[in-house]
Amino acid sequence: MLTSRRTTGRTTVRGTGRVPARTWSRTALLAGGALAAAAALGACSGTPGAAAVVDGRAIPASDVRVAVEQLGGLFQGVSTQTVTSVLIQEPTISAIAAENGVGVSTAQAQDLLDSASQAAGVTLPDDLAPSTLAVARYVQASGALQDAPNAPELAQQFSDRIAELDIEVNPRFGTLLEDANIDAPAVRPWVVGAGES
Repeated sequence: MLTSRRTTGRTTVRGTGRVPARTWSRTALLAGGALAAAAALGACSGTPGAAAVVDGRAIPASDVRVAVEQLGGLFQGVSTQTVTSVLIQEPTISAIAAENGVGVSTAQAQDLLDSASQAAGVTLPDDLAPSTLAVARYVQASGALQDAPNAPELAQQFSDRIAELDIEVNPRFGTLLEDANIDAPAVRPWVVGAGES
């Protein structure tokens, strides 16, 4: 059961479905500087164990949990909400980066995480999860797009494409905001463990 789903026109997104260009920097900073997480279990619109469903593609709660565990020592303030936001947005931002000649390979994502682990003095597992590598691709792609000469146009493309997505978020993982980021879940005092991370 979802509580954060709204429909605007042909777009089904929580919020207005548009990511204002001024939000572009906030989104990237949120993802790059404060990846976050507290693992929670739950179901998303009939998809058991999903943190979110984007156009029918499930983002398993286990993918969020593993990415949070693997990234926790590398970035400040890693949270479930930020990792879920990034995993929702990553395919879109990676596609735009690739279309504009700044696509990010798995090897480049691995290099970013290796550099971050050396700087933090943290040892990464040998088998990084695909969700962890997706977060690294997002961080690199968003940085490359922000540095592009046509960054405002690319930010608008990102906003438009995100607005076309049908996004459902498991309420245990948070509330979908209008810019496709996730806010902390609402605390429901009658639910055991509500609001705990």
